[in-house]
Amino acid sequence: MRFIDIIYYSLNNIQHSQGRSWLTILGIIIGICAVVSLLSIGQGFSDSINAELKKLSFDVIYILPISEERLSSGSISAGALSLFSGKLTDNDVERLKRVPQIADISRIIERRASVTFKDKTITALINGIEPGVFEKTTNIGLAEGRFLLESDRRVAVIGNSVSEELFKPKQVDVGSFLEINGVKFRVIGIIQKSGSTFGAELDNAILIPFEEAREIFKEIVGPNEMDVIAVTLKSGESADLAEEAIKAELDAGRKVKPSERDYSVITPKTILNSVNQVLGLVTLFLGAIAAISLLVGGISIMNNMFTAVLQRTREIGTLKAIGATDSEILKIFIFEAGLIGAVGGMVGALLSLVLVYIGTFFGLPASFDPLLPVFGILFAFFVGIISGFLPALRASRLSPIEALRYE
Repeated sequence: MRFIDIIYYSLNNIQHSQGRSWLTILGIIIGICAVVSLLSIGQGFSDSINAELKKLSFDVIYILPISEERLSSGSISAGALSLFSGKLTDNDVERLKRVPQIADISRIIERRASVTFKDKTITALINGIEPGVFEKTTNIGLAEGRFLLESDRRVAVIGNSVSEELFKPKQVDVGSFLEINGVKFRVIGIIQKSGSTFGAELDNAILIPFEEAREIFKEIVGPNEMDVIAVTLKSGESADLAEEAIKAELDAGRKVKPSERDYSVITPKTILNSVNQVLGLVTLFLGAIAAISLLVGGISIMNNMFTAVLQRTREIGTLKAIGATDSEILKIFIFEAGLIGAVGGMVGALLSLVLVYIGTFFGLPASFDPLLPVFGILFAFFVGIISGFLPALRASRLSPIEALRYE
């Protein structure tokens, strides 16, 4: 029996058992649709977040008052740095001035405080920053007003959400007055809405001069302490070399060994690697969940083929009686199982593309990789072959005499 005859014979059998075949194919459709859709969405999220990461300045390095071990064990939310025992001081800043790769050093105090506007009081994030330096370490734009100057006193620049959302129904405009821990500040600028994962804190932040933040938080922040140090590198300098030089200076100033560090040096490369690692695990997890439904589809194919062997026992006997070999019977049933998987894979891949395309209209990020549907179809084909192997093997081993006598 030629291979083309096996193909024709398999197609004819599937056509004559459409009800059972399509119920089996449905399981594969659901499995492949889930796999391709979830992997497309997972890749879409990855591409979207990487695009946002690339917007970050790759010449900025952050120093945080927390050991690398504790930092790697969990995320740090804004305003939560006070929970950790590490300290950053003015002495650290002086040591950093010795690093030849560094162009600018920005000290930041980041705490939460009660903020009152007219008759409403909330808890908001306060950033004490150094005007003229902070802007070099942040991609910041203003929607209204101006930014802080070194000569400013008792003034603030607020995030878009602080202006429009936090004090609803009232809106905080340029010229309005806020009370931060009982101290009155005049709003001189409103930051543009960032709307991104890595800039969302600025939407909810209130920026005030660094020294005034020290005064407001003097009971919880030491006179020479800060929460974050951000440094910008000179043009063309290597972030990796700068990171090593920063650690060497801070270790010498603190008189600690690398294993005793209570601070972390965060480079854009560190952030990118960490995020990609997490996204890779999430995508793998989504694919594993979707693969469960594909496994169910494979079991359905196996069950269908075992049933087909029982129902077509006399047919198998007839084929063997007219000269079909065990190998040809095996190929017929294996190809039928693979064909069922492939048909389910094609329909599932097309359905997944439609669903993902519809999802993009609702803001769902997705990546249309043409190889993914092809992979889904081929994978479904091999799932069918593997699932149909045992039933096909059983069919090929049937005795032609016993098969013909089967009722």
